[in-house]
Amino acid sequence: MARRPRHSVAPVVVDLFAGAGGLSLGFQQAGYRVALGVDSLQAATRTYEANLAGAKALCCDVRKLSGKDILTLVGGEVHALIGGPSCQGFSTSGGLSRERGRDLFDPRNSLFTDYMRLVRELRPAWVLFENVPGMLLYHHGAVASTIITDFLEIGYEVAPIILLAADYGVPQLRRRLFFIGNRTSQPIFAPAATHGSSTLWRNYALPFAHLSRVGHTTTGDTEPHVTFDSACDDLPALAEAEAIDGVPYPREPSSAFQREMRQNSSSLRQHMAFRLSANDRLAARLLKPGENWRSLSPETLPRRFRSIRPYDATTMLRRLTGDRPAYTITTKFNEATTGAFIHPRDNRTLSVREAARLQSFPDEFLFLGSDSEIRFQVGNAVPPMLGRALAEALLPLIAHDVAGAALQPLRASIQLDYATQREMIGLRGARKHTKDYRRDTGQPGLYDGALAANDPAA
Repeated sequence: MARRPRHSVAPVVVDLFAGAGGLSLGFQQAGYRVALGVDSLQAATRTYEANLAGAKALCCDVRKLSGKDILTLVGGEVHALIGGPSCQGFSTSGGLSRERGRDLFDPRNSLFTDYMRLVRELRPAWVLFENVPGMLLYHHGAVASTIITDFLEIGYEVAPIILLAADYGVPQLRRRLFFIGNRTSQPIFAPAATHGSSTLWRNYALPFAHLSRVGHTTTGDTEPHVTFDSACDDLPALAEAEAIDGVPYPREPSSAFQREMRQNSSSLRQHMAFRLSANDRLAARLLKPGENWRSLSPETLPRRFRSIRPYDATTMLRRLTGDRPAYTITTKFNEATTGAFIHPRDNRTLSVREAARLQSFPDEFLFLGSDSEIRFQVGNAVPPMLGRALAEALLPLIAHDVAGAALQPLRASIQLDYATQREMIGLRGARKHTKDYRRDTGQPGLYDGALAANDPAA
């Protein structure tokens, strides 16, 4: 994989709900020792173990996993516990609803309690909990309030932050929510943006800008966002359902991003496109770069889009443009009707390698499994470049806590103010909903009254 700098100390990391290993790869690239990745999808753990040198992969249900099991597999102390449970129950992909359309009883909504149970059992110095920004909106903020409260009850101070992947060199407008924290009383930092665009959200119908707390503005210290072409225009054209695998690159890289993606890779792998539905094929033939379903005539518009308001679903059935980052890559990047997945020039949706590049996976990273399992792994991953930015921002702090080491900062960072962060997500108003949330879901706080923050047994 890409760079693995050597430091005087390499904190030990365990990744829960690890998927293919995007977050783990970012931490490994930053110089941590990633010891173990856990996921319930067998294809994902095969991918993980094949690509993350020195890391073990365990395929199991986290609900059946104990801290003792993890310590046995790792062979020592865990310094940082990272990971993101399945997030579809909190996703706002259908809109920015706070509650409507969400299932309070969706079992995926409670997986974070198992992450926190393992935090209590393992007592790592640092934690990093990743999810979708919709978690902050869900049930009037009660979920976020519950998470912070439960962390506090076992002795961890955490701060939430929403980061835009494009602000860290990823060619994709993807937001992720991170709860970052520790039990060592160290300040908490997030990486400062390295890329940005002051006009990114101009003319957008939905109020995206209020969700992000870092980036979105250019200064003299930030570079422009990496565009689709800067990420992918060295890859050869493909026809629908065509695949290219194991052949030399047809041209030299044209950007720094492409050069980084091609490090340690001598041939092009998994550049394979998918067969389209009739609706997708028609859209791919008719739409120009930047156009979406609104540009189609009523007689060619798929029936499901005819009742949508013109200012809604603006990224659905959309052709990308080469001079901007891509939109969020999902597990259905092969289906044009589900998102902005039509190639800027070819009459097809994105290939596996293009989607992986847009997620910032290097070309040497190969995904194992069926076509649908591969798409699932790519679409659900945390972009490795985003993970690396977080890992680098935290490394000096974690190294000091676990080994007393004094490392120089690896990148510019921003200290998070706990009080300000909590106010941002409306925790004062959310607290009155937390009790109702726990009552309605039948899930009382994992540590309500059971532990004091200074309980040595914890």
